[in-house]
Amino acid sequence: MKRPQIESIMDDRLLVQELNRRLETGEGVNKAAEWNIPAEELRRTLVEAPAPSVFDTMPLSEAIVVEFGRPSLLVKNSTFSLPESDVWKNRLYPTKSKLEHAIQAVGRLELLDHDTYPWAGTAWMITEDIAVTNRHVALIFAQKRGKGFAFIRNALGKTVRAQVDFREEYKQQQSLERGIKNIIFIEELSDTHPDLAFVRLDKSIGLPDPIVLSTAPLKSTLQPDHYVGVIGYPARDSRNDATAMLNVFGDIYDVKRFAPGRITSIPDGASVFTHDCSTLGGNSGSAVIDINTGEAIGLHFGGQPRLANYAVKAETLLQALRHLKIQVPGMGVGGRANGKIHGNGKPAAADEPKHAEAGAEAEAPRPQDYANKQGYSASFLGATKKNEVPLPVLSAEQLANTAKLTAPGDTRPDYLLNYTHFSLAMNAKRRMAYYTASNIDGNQQRRIPRSRDVWYMDPRIAKTAQVGEEVYRNNDLDRGHLTRRLDPVWGSEAEAKEANGDTFHFTNACPQHKDFNQKTWNDLEDYVLDNAGAHNLKIMVFTGPVFQDADPPYRGIKLPQEFWKVVVMVRASDMKLSATAYMLSQKNLISDLREFVFGQFKTYQLPIRQLETLTGLNFGKLHTYDPLDRQEAFPIRLVSAGNDMLF
Repeated sequence: MKRPQIESIMDDRLLVQELNRRLETGEGVNKAAEWNIPAEELRRTLVEAPAPSVFDTMPLSEAIVVEFGRPSLLVKNSTFSLPESDVWKNRLYPTKSKLEHAIQAVGRLELLDHDTYPWAGTAWMITEDIAVTNRHVALIFAQKRGKGFAFIRNALGKTVRAQVDFREEYKQQQSLERGIKNIIFIEELSDTHPDLAFVRLDKSIGLPDPIVLSTAPLKSTLQPDHYVGVIGYPARDSRNDATAMLNVFGDIYDVKRFAPGRITSIPDGASVFTHDCSTLGGNSGSAVIDINTGEAIGLHFGGQPRLANYAVKAETLLQALRHLKIQVPGMGVGGRANGKIHGNGKPAAADEPKHAEAGAEAEAPRPQDYANKQGYSASFLGATKKNEVPLPVLSAEQLANTAKLTAPGDTRPDYLLNYTHFSLAMNAKRRMAYYTASNIDGNQQRRIPRSRDVWYMDPRIAKTAQVGEEVYRNNDLDRGHLTRRLDPVWGSEAEAKEANGDTFHFTNACPQHKDFNQKTWNDLEDYVLDNAGAHNLKIMVFTGPVFQDADPPYRGIKLPQEFWKVVVMVRASDMKLSATAYMLSQKNLISDLREFVFGQFKTYQLPIRQLETLTGLNFGKLHTYDPLDRQEAFPIRLVSAGNDMLF
């Protein structure tokens, strides 16, 4: 293997870092041996060789970039398998549901009664009942006849039929076959015309929702982080190196795959662009998807081993559809014409609320608007000293990193942000809260329905100390409430409405994947709040993220991998305090919390002392009221008995 092929991975800094880490292990040495290159030479190349510019260097699509850094992921049950690379895990996870939606719209183009081919390539839904594929794929089963197009006949004179199977997944027995009724258009066979064709499918028994074509023009100036993915059906391809195919595809072919990569060139004035996703012959007609939006930016049609893969631009597809007077779906991630579809494939209402930053749809708050907010009360559970629950104590390092109020006045401490029935302290370095602290009065709860969400920056601290809307756009990340929206919503109607609105501050949000925010963690929050209401309880709740140096980077911040919650109440049985800590984890053991992506979320109860070690916070005397004090963490059962919650 030649040195220039090694250097072809140098334009992807994160992959270079990961490969260097793996060279420190036996895994990396073994991988270097597979490539027939000494590990020390590979390490020296990675460390010493100057990285080529992404703007003028095209990665070798089947060199090391492909064999290690450009995987081809098997699809099963409409989702893709877990990438080996941590870098790709963190790139793909925030928009996983949008990618899954696109995956469902891609199928294998199969032929019946053809003399040679059982299947011809890939096709994908581009409108309600129209699929797009390549010209050279369509010409395998169709031809121009008069002013239109028709199916060819086989050697026995029988008309060849075609269908699209939207399954044909790895170890998946079920099929989803839909017949092609007619050929709408096959582009002229010329090197000056794009390699595309449109076919109409039988929609009488239902078709997958189409993939929305991106209307954003591809700029000739490459963006280093413009990652894409190809969805299609790679087949065994003798034109490619056998060892490279084995490394990338594992000797599994003819089934649906998702192959992430990057755009490598966008020639000015051309109808095509190049990419370095791992593809083989059966990928002809594949969808090229922007992994941030889930929209199609191109139609893959071919490639040159160790050089580049090629795709027709989405704008060229749109021009062809307009020329044919075919209506395409409106802007959005997936969906039928005239309707926006969420990343989960469900239609949104026409008046779907938009999340807005401060000032976008309502008047931005002023510092003086917070003057009378009392915030968290340490004596909420009773006036006696024994029932007082102070705020968590920050370490010296944490205090130094707090976001200070720009005009604190008499406020002490000068980092505490008070809202209605809750308070929080911000980590200015990570731009998220160290903790939030809220009082819940189950006897005075009010169920205020959620309406049009408007999120605000808090004007009392610098905007640079807060994570804003830019992190949440075009992905599966929710603005996860730390103090839950309904927790402080109690008291008079005016008081409850004010508390409800206060929870919609970016200071009270952390980026949480929708599966995290809307499922398991939500179950725990429901359990706490519902029991508070059912038993007329007063409860203190502290919540926050666990900040780790190894948290995965995303859009200029690091995404917390775990979140914690401490619930404090007075037991009805003996009128003494009870304090319990919870952690949301993906692992089976609380001591091995690492991956943020694609794990099975698990909620654990853990000792408060252990939580203090993980967070650096000091919860004072609360550990003395913890039933788990000095015990190991374990999974929880959310149950209740009598008037006491089993914390």
